[in-house]
This record gives sequence, C-alpha cells and structure tokens, in this order.
Amino acid sequence: MNIVQKFKHGLKKSSKYLTINIIDSLKSKKISIETIDEIESVLISADLGLEVTNLLIEKIKHTKKIQDKDSSLILELIASEITNILEKNEKSFFTEKTINPHVLMFVGVNGCGKTTTIGKLINKLKDNNKILVAACDTFRAAAVEQLEEWSNKYYVDFFAGHLNEDPASVAFKACEKAKNEKYDYVLIDTAGRLSNNTNLINQMIKIKSVIQKSNRNQNLKSILVLDGTNGSNMVSQVEIFSKAVDVSGLIVTKLDGTAKGGAIISIAKKYPIPIYFIGLGEQENDLHTFDAKIFSYSLLNLDL
Repeated sequence: MNIVQKFKHGLKKSSKYLTINIIDSLKSKKISIETIDEIESVLISADLGLEVTNLLIEKIKHTKKIQDKDSSLILELIASEITNILEKNEKSFFTEKTINPHVLMFVGVNGCGKTTTIGKLINKLKDNNKILVAACDTFRAAAVEQLEEWSNKYYVDFFAGHLNEDPASVAFKACEKAKNEKYDYVLIDTAGRLSNNTNLINQMIKIKSVIQKSNRNQNLKSILVLDGTNGSNMVSQVEIFSKAVDVSGLIVTKLDGTAKGGAIISIAKKYPIPIYFIGLGEQENDLHTFDAKIFSYSLLNLDL
C-alpha cells in the first residue's frame, strides 16, 4: 500500500463513522436547517470539538456548493477546511542535528503506548545514528523488560537503573553517558501517570530538570504520546502535560482502533504543537509521519 492507502486503511473506523452519517444527512436534494443540524451533531459526536464544528458548519452555510445534491462536494469542503486547521501542526521530526545528543523524553498517561512507540521510533532512527534507550519507569520491571526487548531487536544500546531507583537519577546517568560517549539520540521512557496526580507530575518535572542540568546546550524534546481511543479526553491531557513540561511534539497512537480520530483536529485548533507521528496499526512500520492533507482527506474517505 502507498501512504494514502495506509492512512485510509488506518483511519477507516473514524472515516466510516463520519462519511456514512454525513452522507445519510445529505440524502435530500438540498441542504436545509435540519440537514445542517444533523451534520453538526455528527461532527460533535466524532469528537471534532465545538469550536471546529462551528467553523465547519459556517463554511457549509456560506458556500454556493450547498445547492448541489452531490454529497462529495460537502465532504471535500470539510476535508479542505480540516486541512487548513491541521497544516500549522505539520512539522518534520527529522530536523538537522546541530548539537548532540538529541534527548527525547516520552510522557503520557498509563496505557497510551509510550514504550511501543519508542520501539517503532527506534526503527526509524537506527540507521546512521548512535542511539541510547533509557528505561526510567523504574517501578515496573515489565516496562524495563519490554523496552530492553525493543533495544535488542534493533541492536541499539540500553540503559537501566535498579528497580525502584529514582527515575530522575537514571535519566541523569543516561544523559551523562550519552554526552560522554557521543550518542546521537537518547530516548527516555517515563512511567505512565494519571494527569491529575500531582506527585507523579512533579516527578516528571524533576526528570526534565535533571536532563537539562546534564548538558544545558543539548537538544531536548518532551514528546507527549496520546492514545487515540481516548477521543476528546486527549485535549485535557495536552493542556496538563504542556503546563508541566512544555510539550515539544505529539505522537497519537491507536487511531486504527477508534472512530474518534477527529479529536486530533480539536487539539490542533487549540494548540500549535507539532504532531510528529500517528499510529495506524500494531506493526513496527505502522508509525507514520503526520501529513495534514492526507489525514484530512482519508478521514472523509476522499481521494487526493
């Protein structure tokens, strides 16, 4: 499959929900107030959010195309407007490395897919890069073992502390090793944490602080991993984690398993944070660079 086909396949649950319900609302020969209300309900229930929904509805109301009974024109209008919203969040993850090491700290709630995402990202970075993977979820042996398995699979170096060791201490040691041994990337896995748990949030802030102390000139990105099946709850997660660690970029996982993929649009409308990758399956190659236009048109099951 080419990239457009992969996006369409991965987003088919969200696409099916949106397109079937919108097309069903457009069965009449012209768009009435009732039709507009039905489309509005579909967009809101797909977790696009009230602000985005209102914007799209106004565009539909004020376009001459609404007199046409071809529903594909309305779907194309929606896709085009969604693309406009998302384009500012489309930014390449692979920027030129001016100062090494690049440190990537992965944060997110329990079960969002951080460790698996790190494994998939190792696969993208492993060629021509010296990589150190650091297990800073020191309270779960299973998490350390899973991360070590990913590291061994791709023959990259792995660093772990003792069970129950201070996660910030492990992060500091890993960064010192990376700095002294000239690594290109350090990928730091942190414990999943409920976004309303102050103690865990403070621990995450401490980890970032010690990373910065290791080398004040190094490149550091705080990557928030979001579980796409959480829908609109992702918006509040972005807000809380951004306040705590100044999130540099987003990776949204498990979009193939939800009809709530529209929540990404709501996030993009509110936050100018880059969306680096989206997860559209369980295989190692199913982490895809985010493309605003392909995402938008795939969400409405339209061809480019």
